[in-house]
Amino acid sequence: MIKRSLMLLCIFASCTFIFAVNDEGIKLNVDVKAKKNEKLGLKIVVVGPYNKLLKQIVPVMQDDLTFSGQFKVYTQHYKGIVTKKGIVSLASSDCTLGVFLTAEKDNAIGCRIYDLEYAAMIKGIGYTLKGGDPRGWAHNVCDLIWPVLTNEPGFFSTKLVYCKEQKRLGKKPYRHVYIADYNGKNEQLLVGTPTVNVAPRWNNHLLFPMVLYSEHTNRNVRLMAVSMEKKRKIVSNFEGLNILSAFSPDGKKFAYCASRGDGSCQIYVYEKGALKRLTDTGNNICPTFADNGKTIYFCSDAQYGRPQLYKYDLEGNNKERVSQGGFEMSTAYCEKKGLLAYAKKVRGLMQLFLYDPKKKSHTQVTFGPGSKSECCWSPCGNYLVFAVATRTKSCLVTINVLTGQKRSITKREDNCYYPSWSPLYEQYPEVA
Repeated sequence: MIKRSLMLLCIFASCTFIFAVNDEGIKLNVDVKAKKNEKLGLKIVVVGPYNKLLKQIVPVMQDDLTFSGQFKVYTQHYKGIVTKKGIVSLASSDCTLGVFLTAEKDNAIGCRIYDLEYAAMIKGIGYTLKGGDPRGWAHNVCDLIWPVLTNEPGFFSTKLVYCKEQKRLGKKPYRHVYIADYNGKNEQLLVGTPTVNVAPRWNNHLLFPMVLYSEHTNRNVRLMAVSMEKKRKIVSNFEGLNILSAFSPDGKKFAYCASRGDGSCQIYVYEKGALKRLTDTGNNICPTFADNGKTIYFCSDAQYGRPQLYKYDLEGNNKERVSQGGFEMSTAYCEKKGLLAYAKKVRGLMQLFLYDPKKKSHTQVTFGPGSKSECCWSPCGNYLVFAVATRTKSCLVTINVLTGQKRSITKREDNCYYPSWSPLYEQYPEVA
């Protein structure tokens, strides 16, 4: 017999879903209508001493939980012992969810998610601090909370890597490699060599975060790798270009573009100690793995003299064009959604599109001024990060592909390029 229901609202795009959970844990799913982009109130309640640890993580958690636009987040300090009556008193007409935080030990945080209206706990979570960065602790806690609130995986502990222009008086600017949190905050220099560095990409080894990027030298553009300890090594040093790397989801296959001094760029795949050349004519760039590493999407001008979208079946060793024509660049595949993002020229500007291989359909997702390029998916599959270039500036922007909400994540005065979104590593990446 159902005694009582708790109502947890999760807002996705224009629909609201109510998950009703009774005292025995039975779930009832009911669809209701809601206003588009309506926000749900959520309180972060610090219980007991508001110590240094909680003062460090609560503001970051508030940023995280408001990022999607689904929640309006409030904070409150509850000094006394929490009673059912006290919990109910925290509820309001626009806020019926609470996340209660306690510093249980020097290295642990207790987190309990409540329906405030009924003073009933939805879930209790314990977290032991990992690493030495309080921002990382806050992101880790939100990654544990997020699936409970939205039934979606967390992404807050991920990182962005990108290039930023460093101006020099009377000389060509350098480009350095930076990493930042998923929302562009907490920027840190990763590669600050006096050179031009481009196209950084994360690896897929979840235990050992590493970034691959291309560095301009006097004789070539070589492919480099750098760890979070800023230790660098050469990956590919052929004559000409060595650029635009990509990893398969399991991290066992690696693809990149190289010209080897021939004047045209070809795609190579490294697997089990062997390097295989996939293409042989024209310029072939922007590889991205799909179908768990069985397929590679890329752009080639071999047939039509301008870059078109292709896919290569690694098991059948054949390729086919999936383009609708035009000028297309910057591929990024999302395994979670089964969608390919790419940039296509529309009325003189590059705009982002999504290609659905099952439906064989192409959908435009960005519009308006500025050329969009160098797109990359978040690991949860709900966001794209990309560069928007005008005549004088290049900034980084994220878009929620469910709602269309866009957010600029770099400073107005900066010129930033080539964003890449990290996977969700086992431990929050920290730059030494």
